[in-house]
Amino acid sequence: MITKRDSNKQRLIRHKRVRGKINGTTECPRLSVFRSARHIYAQIIDDVKGVT
Repeated sequence: MITKRDSNKQRLIRHKRVRGKINGTTECPRLSVFRSARHIYAQIIDDVKGVT
């Protein structure tokens, strides 16, 4: 059984791998989606300027 600690560690590893391949620009910003139990949150991120 996967514990919370292990799943969080795997999530961070996956996050680093994906962020290495994806980079948002001003012309084509990156979309970040967070799903909670009740809501869905989305951010548009420009990695060049470092703003959301």
